[in-house]
Amino acid sequence: MTLTAVIALPVWRAQGQDPAQREAPAENPFAALNRLAGEAMPDFGASEHAEASEQDFLRLSPQSDSQDLPKALTENVPYSTCEKAEGFETEAFQASTVEAAARRMIYAYVRQQHVLDTRDCTCAGKAAPVGLVEEAVQNVEATEGKDWNRIAIGNDYAAKARQLRDQVEAMCGGAF
Repeated sequence: MTLTAVIALPVWRAQGQDPAQREAPAENPFAALNRLAGEAMPDFGASEHAEASEQDFLRLSPQSDSQDLPKALTENVPYSTCEKAEGFETEAFQASTVEAAARRMIYAYVRQQHVLDTRDCTCAGKAAPVGLVEEAVQNVEATEGKDWNRIAIGNDYAAKARQLRDQVEAMCGGAF
């Protein structure tokens, strides 16, 4: 409210009004602001050429990638309502270890990729087989060795999963 008074005071003085002559607060406490909002805005030189250039820019700017995504073959079912995939409740995934955390991050990516690959937005598509995580871990071990950096690789997979999530939600037409 103080900021409003500081902004409106010079306007009141320019209009020859004394702030003490304001309308009663019970009538309309924002009467001065309403008058300011109703005034015509100055023209900052927006010409037809500038407006046409802006429209050309908007027409030529890249559009969302969601137009290139295939349509889902099923209706969207929120993942939160789905049962966990068989094998996900094992110690390899649920332990409080760096290894298990990396597997969970890889599984987040595998779920998103599985939905895109199958175009299945139901629980069957979103609860990807845990075996896909084991395949991913084997691929990482083949390139990085048995002592791969679980934190760094897991974070990479988590970042990839976040990128894919937007695509999945666009394809499925709703929340993952």
